[in-house]
Amino acid sequence: MGCKRNPKHYRLKFVEGDYEGLEVTMRSVSIGEMRAMQGAGEDSGRDGFDRLADLIASHMVAWNREDEDGSALPPTMASLEDEEPALVNLIIDKWMSAVASVSAPLEQPSNSGGSAPEESIPMAPLSPSLAS
Repeated sequence: MGCKRNPKHYRLKFVEGDYEGLEVTMRSVSIGEMRAMQGAGEDSGRDGFDRLADLIASHMVAWNREDEDGSALPPTMASLEDEEPALVNLIIDKWMSAVASVSAPLEQPSNSGGSAPEESIPMAPLSPSLAS
């Protein structure tokens, strides 16, 4: 029996700035996709940005973005196309940081165990060397 892939989801929370309150849930990327994304970031042309936008749209699971009337926007390429490049860049940065970070260990309950009692170490004089 093998181990099935189970892609992680990352909830990106924007807590300050122009997008304060925005939450975006992204599906994880494969190593190949991550390499392609890093290469696309180095490509300053339209093709590089288009590849990044396509990758975001294809991995975006949900978000709480609304239009000017307060209607929920779907997590699609059509919705992303109406956004500013600054938002797309912020999503990429937060997403890559989340994907590349190591998960924090689960919180362990503390027994607040006290310090170990000091024990006295015997300090007997050493026996004289046989060579002297």
